[in-house]
Amino acid sequence: MPVAWKSGARVGRVMAVSLAMLRVLSPCAAHAQDARAKAPAAAPATAPATAPATAPQQPRAGWAHVTYISGASIYIDAGTRAGLKEGSQLDVMRGNNIIARIAVAYVSSTRASCTVLNAASPVQVGDSARFTPVPAVVAQAAREAAPADSARARQLARSGARGRSASIRGRLGIRYLSMQQDAGDSRLALSQPGLDVRLDGRNIGGSPFGLTVDVRAYRQDYGQSGRTSPSSTTRAYQTALIFNPASSGTRVQLGRQFSTALSPVGLFDGLALDIDRRHFSVGGFSGSQPDPRTFGYSGDVREHGAYVQLHNAPSAPATWTMTAGGIGSYSGGTIDREFAYLQGMFNNKYLSLYTAQEVDVNRGWKAEQESSSATPTSTFAMLRVSPNNALTVFGGYDNRRSVRLYRDFLTPEIDFDDSFRQGAWGGASLYVLGHLRIDGDARTSRGGAAGVADSYTGSIHVTRITPLQLGFQLRTTRYSGERASGDLSAASIEMQPVGNFRVQINGGRRGDTFRNPSLENDVSSNTSTTWIGADADVGIGRSLYLMASTYRETGAFQKNMQLMLALTYRF
Repeated sequence: MPVAWKSGARVGRVMAVSLAMLRVLSPCAAHAQDARAKAPAAAPATAPATAPATAPQQPRAGWAHVTYISGASIYIDAGTRAGLKEGSQLDVMRGNNIIARIAVAYVSSTRASCTVLNAASPVQVGDSARFTPVPAVVAQAAREAAPADSARARQLARSGARGRSASIRGRLGIRYLSMQQDAGDSRLALSQPGLDVRLDGRNIGGSPFGLTVDVRAYRQDYGQSGRTSPSSTTRAYQTALIFNPASSGTRVQLGRQFSTALSPVGLFDGLALDIDRRHFSVGGFSGSQPDPRTFGYSGDVREHGAYVQLHNAPSAPATWTMTAGGIGSYSGGTIDREFAYLQGMFNNKYLSLYTAQEVDVNRGWKAEQESSSATPTSTFAMLRVSPNNALTVFGGYDNRRSVRLYRDFLTPEIDFDDSFRQGAWGGASLYVLGHLRIDGDARTSRGGAAGVADSYTGSIHVTRITPLQLGFQLRTTRYSGERASGDLSAASIEMQPVGNFRVQINGGRRGDTFRNPSLENDVSSNTSTTWIGADADVGIGRSLYLMASTYRETGAFQKNMQLMLALTYRF
């Protein structure tokens, strides 16, 4: 996997970040991540069997998969033929849990680019996305489809979903990453071929058993000033067996896995039980954290937890959950951390609300250091209100001390936003003429890398204009704080000139003025960083996906360059 390189004294980390290392839970600060919202899996809704023949049927739920992530853009393998249009919203699922809601920004016949509306957990390549097809869009796409496509669609319809649901689905991917960093007389170089395997199966062969596998292997040749250090690594992010009888609502999972409703736990090796009923769920887990260096099995840090959750019925028009749980972490037989976890989520057409609170229970050595028996340690809240299709108002608050960021790639823009995570924010989005979105927000940071600072951002997004499906984004941010002040400007242009071929060019500039009050006359220093990148991808048939990406960054003291090629086979 990619590795992280630091660019001098700048806050912005450049190049790629190791997903493996950022998934690792440190024993003392392991429990601070956006929580996953849990909801029952949706069953296709149809008219009752006794209804008249003329009664309209509700469209069956549509499904897509996340094929690629670039910055804030989430790409899926469904488009107008599946019933999606600009503005369509999808629930990103992981198992039976809704982890994020995304909205379509660009759409073609078989693919779409989406933006994240809200996320309880970072979206990853391979996640499934559920949506309600728009019948008018499906009908229009069918009228425009070629006869050959219609014949293929009828063939797929005859084969049905029965065979797919009973099979194992997944992907195989090969990739090659090359990075180079020049800093004066010093040169760092990295080449990294890799292989990814992802398998997901539910009720395999009609049995109650399933599995989930996510394994990534790579060889890394790291060189500095002519010296090369080769190494090979294989990391298992998920390897679990699942027992889940159809329609039972009971699931037992054994192996390396994520906790379902208790997402602050992150990865663990052990056993989990979840019992889901129409209006409530209960569950628990017991296991240990993986080794933070090798990512192998380790029994050094043991974890246990349980939860109870109230949630909406499967047929309810709005999605909501209320979760209460407790988690204990123990290292060498002594208390590492014990805390209660409270989470609430509500989503409908007009309102999206997510809240999470952690409260540490102070016993043993912690009771001697804290002045109370309970300490609120992590608060996150986010609210979005959409009174109509044209306007969305949003705001939130985040004082979490530690968050596991799932980053495969970092630019100065992404790192800039991460540094302002802690604090409060508010803003609005205005949709105009069907192709234009204007965003504005203000943030006040009171912790983290940015320290005490205020920032103001405005952006413009134009989607799907001209026959080339042209789109572009412009963004500008200014900030001022006790440590530094500066600005960031970024832009991207995207087009889909033919078929499933998409290309995007992006770039930007960040400038900072750092202050040092300890020096006479409050001496300041200025730094500037620019970057430019290009991404291209194409879907070949229904199974192959080819991606190429290049990136170059130039700062005050060094230059960074990256090239990545990847080929994925989905089945």
